[in-house]
Amino acid sequence: MDFNAHKDQFSVCETNFQGNAEYSVDCDITLPEYLPDIVRILRCTCTPGVTSHQINGDRISAECTCLVRTLYICDQGKTHCFEQTLNFSKQLELKTPDITDVFVGAKTDYVNYRVSGQRRFEVHGAITVFAKANAKKSCEFIAYAEGDGVSARPEKAEICSLVSVCEKCFSVSETLDPSSVTEPIGAIISSCASPVINEIKVISNKLFLKADLNIKTVFTLQETCEIGVFESVIGINQIIEAPDISDECDIDAVLSVLNSDIRNRYDSAGSKNLFDASAVLNLSVCGYKTRNITAISDAYSTKYECEIKKSTVYIPTLEEKIDDTFLCRGVCDLGTSGVSKVHSFICNDITSNFTVNEDGIVISGEVCADILYDDSKGDTLFAQRQIPFEYSRPLQCDKDIITCQPTCTVSASSFMISEGAKLDARVEINVHGFIFGECEKNIATDIIVDKSKCKAIKTASLTVYFADADESLWNIAERYNTTVDAIIRENKISDGKLTKNCKLLIPRM
Repeated sequence: MDFNAHKDQFSVCETNFQGNAEYSVDCDITLPEYLPDIVRILRCTCTPGVTSHQINGDRISAECTCLVRTLYICDQGKTHCFEQTLNFSKQLELKTPDITDVFVGAKTDYVNYRVSGQRRFEVHGAITVFAKANAKKSCEFIAYAEGDGVSARPEKAEICSLVSVCEKCFSVSETLDPSSVTEPIGAIISSCASPVINEIKVISNKLFLKADLNIKTVFTLQETCEIGVFESVIGINQIIEAPDISDECDIDAVLSVLNSDIRNRYDSAGSKNLFDASAVLNLSVCGYKTRNITAISDAYSTKYECEIKKSTVYIPTLEEKIDDTFLCRGVCDLGTSGVSKVHSFICNDITSNFTVNEDGIVISGEVCADILYDDSKGDTLFAQRQIPFEYSRPLQCDKDIITCQPTCTVSASSFMISEGAKLDARVEINVHGFIFGECEKNIATDIIVDKSKCKAIKTASLTVYFADADESLWNIAERYNTTVDAIIRENKISDGKLTKNCKLLIPRM
């Protein structure tokens, strides 16, 4: 029989591009005439966002915004806010060709301000625009081989293979009615938008996404300059093309906000407060499918000389899917003489990392809390505090490597004023992610049989071999240029294993 080798493959997710570019924020701001003079600045922020991006040849062109917002106290002790939007473009050079799906985001590195007069101040900062692209990387291997006297050693394994990876950007907008606010709204102090995926269904290579965009807005009233908070939810329904993904796949989806904008206005009659909310979101989807494979780990021919090409690969398996919610508690010490009132307590920014120890996995990080409050004297102050958290769970896994890229989001937050200037904070955090295990395997990627070189027969027609318990029949067969099946038949070995020291008759092929 002529030699025949059947190849199979599996796919993993690989980052094939990663790059960033910096944008410097430099503003010399003069307050408009309708705003009072500055006595004390409470807070100055630069909030970046990506409104759109395009791939043009060897470059990624990103259209970005930066919302510079300054909260300050005037000479009457009232709170005011001034904002200015900067639009800018950045280009990132692609070093890898044929990139189609790419995630582009922006983050603030730092922001500083300096008051240069009663109506003037300078803002300096830095923003990083970053891009990342994931793609399928295929790993090919020999799954079955026969003919030309080739004897192949198969190994069975369970594998979690990447089926599809895709990205989609889309926009949502809605007019919100804060009916509980009866006085005219002055200025928006801060706002945040947090997405929550409720359901993803797969129908005919399409993903049907249902999600909520939770919006929290802090504002001042026009006449009294008092501070109010409004919360609302925008429903999201999207259909995403997802080639090769079926309802048998495990879907890892991450929904993130690239840019959000909240503007206040009045209705057409000029008598009712309204908020115009819009956001640009990105959905990243990876679809995985678990199946059983057979891979050839070694081979030889009893007739001809042959070359076995091998490669070290890491076989991925899906160990667990995390979608848990836990409560993080912490104390925010504001360091003042006391707290008489808290106007807003917003926890949105969160950082996390993943580690493995003897007991299982640990996801830890910090939640950033923005706190606007009055001290015991009635002065309005702003503070930012980091609340550490740690989430752990046991994991029974014997794989060589454990990997996970968890997504942590804040689903709710609350506080209580305790003694002194301390807040007892409670933050509800959702953790989502897939935990993968990887086993290192050395498997055959190609078998080359050279029919021009026959093997020289160096053994007798029948050889006596004294084997040790648990010795490998494969190693014995390869050494004497025969097959495992021939040794089993000749010696009537029922279970295919050597459980004790014994004498074997080795037939020649």
